[in-house]
Amino acid sequence: MQPMRKVEVKRLFEQAAARYPPRVELAFLLQSLEDPLNVGSMFRIADACCARGLVLAGPTPHPPHPEIDRTSRGHDRRVDWRRFVQVEEALAALKSEGYHLLALETVKGARCFLEYDYPEKLCLVLGNESRGVYGSTLSHCDGAVFVPMYGKGPSMNVHVAAALVAYQAMLGGAAEPP
Repeated sequence: MQPMRKVEVKRLFEQAAARYPPRVELAFLLQSLEDPLNVGSMFRIADACCARGLVLAGPTPHPPHPEIDRTSRGHDRRVDWRRFVQVEEALAALKSEGYHLLALETVKGARCFLEYDYPEKLCLVLGNESRGVYGSTLSHCDGAVFVPMYGKGPSMNVHVAAALVAYQAMLGGAAEPP
């Protein structure tokens, strides 16, 4: 194997995008995240997924912020984002735009992210790093998915879980349950 030049990487990604086009129009709602590093990472993930944008709700840190800028590597200037002080206003706006609101949370009735039948217009709802997606937010969601954990910890970092689910929604669709 040999390292690739930038032009070769660009060509590789263009070919992959043509072969594996996204199946959904994607957005992310960040509900009351605390760590600006997670927000910066979500800007990079949103760009990688060609998401329609990030919705930053509640006390979620927002640009301009030095840690968001550093972690996002400038993607905070490329990805559309908007901020809502009230989470409920963000949820209402997304619903009025026709998004299916899908919480990434371990709650009763949640399905494994590999088995969910993702709609064409999807907003992944991501919760607070410590307290998850709040009950008041869940009541507005159309469904919930979880990522199975095989180790001793009950969860993984929010931006890592978001990337897994986003790519499954974009490329994989629903798998048949065993």
